[in-house]
Amino acid sequence: MKSTDKNSNINRFGGFLIFFSVAALSWLVMKLSNDYTITLKFNAKFSDAPASRIIPQKDYPIDATVTASGFKLLKYYFKPTNSRNINVTLKDAKYKILSDNRYSVGNTLIKESIADFLEINIYNIELPQADYIFTMNKLASKRVKVNLQTDISFKSQYNIYGEPSVSPDSITIFGSYHDIKDLQFVNTQTIAMKNVVDDINESVDLKFEDETYAEIKKVDVNIRVEKFTEAEMTLPINTLGVNNLVIFPDKAKIKYIVALDDYPNISTMSFNIEIDTTNFKTSEFLPLKPAVYPNNTSIIGIYPDKVEYLMTK
Repeated sequence: MKSTDKNSNINRFGGFLIFFSVAALSWLVMKLSNDYTITLKFNAKFSDAPASRIIPQKDYPIDATVTASGFKLLKYYFKPTNSRNINVTLKDAKYKILSDNRYSVGNTLIKESIADFLEINIYNIELPQADYIFTMNKLASKRVKVNLQTDISFKSQYNIYGEPSVSPDSITIFGSYHDIKDLQFVNTQTIAMKNVVDDINESVDLKFEDETYAEIKKVDVNIRVEKFTEAEMTLPINTLGVNNLVIFPDKAKIKYIVALDDYPNISTMSFNIEIDTTNFKTSEFLPLKPAVYPNNTSIIGIYPDKVEYLMTK
């Protein structure tokens, strides 16, 4: 008997929950079907400026009083604040010129954009202003270099060979005079690689400053990678024709790094080690320096790096 009473109570409670849920849903649908008049905030984004102009400002705040059903308003409230944007296209719009860079449009254009956003009738929108002012600057152009950015590490004994190639190595950027007048280059996105042993051939995006752009969005990058080796060579020291000068020792060893492909082309004629006479006659030693070396080599050091000297009569 107790079990029967318990099941009966559960059934009654379940029925109550169903009734309550249906009633709540009916109430919600009824409420959302009603019309409400409320003030909403939007970000107006002007677009499609004439070819000779650029719109510098991103957002223009707009307050609009709208009358719409709860269902329509849900579309607004479900969007994050930074996504409540209305696009105001100037493509076919009529606007007034107020000054060199200030313009205005009638509020009908704004209403149409809000109506599209909420999917309501334009007559259900009220705006506090008859006209809305926005800015368009004259478009300027400038030729700038492309600056390659890399974060590359190489496997042991491998490195870049020569200078990286960037094509094109300069581009024309566009923007307002104020935005581009101080720009000297445009950066690429960073090429990031590790343990590289092969040539790098990449199409890389360019990074533009705010309010600037270019017709070219990517550049082709070629970075030649070669295996390098460490080598050394013993050479006579050039005393620069200083009379009555005797040095000890009169030869030095130069150590350098060179690509394997270039190694056979290196000879004793490729280098010249000479004395540094900056502190001549005021020091017991004369430092040594590489005066001539191939541009396809990197000097590790000279051993010894200084020599004793004696002046004879």
